[in-house]
Amino acid sequence: MSTNEDCIFCKIIRGEIPASVVFEDDVCIAFMDIFPVKEGHCLLIPKKHYTNMFDVDPDVVAHLGRQLAELTRKVNAAFRPDGVLNIVANGSGAGQEVPHLHIHVVPRNHDDEFRFQFPKNYREKMAEREELERAARKIAEA
Repeated sequence: MSTNEDCIFCKIIRGEIPASVVFEDDVCIAFMDIFPVKEGHCLLIPKKHYTNMFDVDPDVVAHLGRQLAELTRKVNAAFRPDGVLNIVANGSGAGQEVPHLHIHVVPRNHDDEFRFQFPKNYREKMAEREELERAARKIAEA
């Protein structure tokens, strides 16, 4: 298992820092976020050190996806929120603060203070089909 000496999440995996573990297997571990935005806010991370989705192994992502679905269901059953938000920030520009791939699982209610929201008026004007096709081609060809 490849870990990073200075990474706080790798230290949790190695047992150097305590964590309130929800579950773990040979590929990943889920534990409670120590700065929860809401009760039940937890994280799912791979045990092997990957910075984010840009460098993660596709097989690891497939495993994380299966475990994420189960973790999301468990958070929903335990806290009965109005919904559950799954968030992955890839890079500092997206808000990633810890450079180890992690997925936030956050129970949400309509009256939460925490917000994940789009800019005001973002639905006022649809993109032109040509613009969307150009963007789709650019992504497909990358």
